[in-house]
Amino acid sequence: MGTGRGDGLSNDKVGYIAMKKVALRESRSILTPQKGGFLFSEPYPFTHTLSPYTGCGFGKTACGQFCYAQFMPNWTNLANAEHWGELVAVKSNAASILKHTLHGMKQSDRAKLRIFMASTTDPYQPLEAKYHITQQCLDVFAEYSDLDLLVIQTRSPLVMTDFERIKQLPYSWLSITIETNDTRFIHRLGGGPLPKKRFEIIQQARLAGIRTQIVVSPCLPYTPSFLRQLVDSGASRIVIDDFVSGDGTGGKRTSASRFVSLANYDWRDSSSARSLYFSLKALGIEVGWSAAGFCGIQPRNGIQQLTLL
Repeated sequence: MGTGRGDGLSNDKVGYIAMKKVALRESRSILTPQKGGFLFSEPYPFTHTLSPYTGCGFGKTACGQFCYAQFMPNWTNLANAEHWGELVAVKSNAASILKHTLHGMKQSDRAKLRIFMASTTDPYQPLEAKYHITQQCLDVFAEYSDLDLLVIQTRSPLVMTDFERIKQLPYSWLSITIETNDTRFIHRLGGGPLPKKRFEIIQQARLAGIRTQIVVSPCLPYTPSFLRQLVDSGASRIVIDDFVSGDGTGGKRTSASRFVSLANYDWRDSSSARSLYFSLKALGIEVGWSAAGFCGIQPRNGIQQLTLL
């Protein structure tokens, strides 16, 4: 059942309703260099991440049960006694810092930028409808046509309000997380944007001329129709991931999450995820696995080396 707002969220346990605090904070920097780890992987590593918020309003929904961002220092240093999903810090000066940073770069350096937005939060979590931090950053990016890549990673239907902005960026990709098509499983974990609505985002983005990918990350239990839904979505590429490959610590972060007590299956078993991967590959779909999949979008500006600015 929907919320009546047309946003594709389930109404049983919508995470941002349980959020206790919102903090407005100014950041000293907004582009975080990647010096190693998941997003700094072959074949085409990201150079930076950009997170418009710290914490996430989806933290009490299904994805928040296993989200590795709750164990990252930017959250743990902020949280104090708050639980994941109960506090979000809004980076109120993100756009101005981004503008200053990009303006101060040489054109040749901007042409090397491969930015992932966002690795530790959802840039279109519900608070974006009020504060528009992600939207403001897109307006800054619109002043520059020479970047190599901007991946906008979200699960939220709210992103559709910015389609006109995104389509104007020649280096942008919209990446939608769809971990499963099993709505009952999403409800049991706490709700969140429904799979049907997320597939609709992909379809509408394609009609708007936006390059799209789906990330099944991490792959949750799914129904037999999931493979066909992924194929029929029309996404340009698909990335499959499991908990062990995807949480950056071989499953250690996942094992410390609330998800372990809620899952009624062996979450370390990657067989269903790998079956999905190989089935898509056999059908000729462009599909990547885990870190190499996320880092698999080819550069616009020549072969990217494993070096940072």
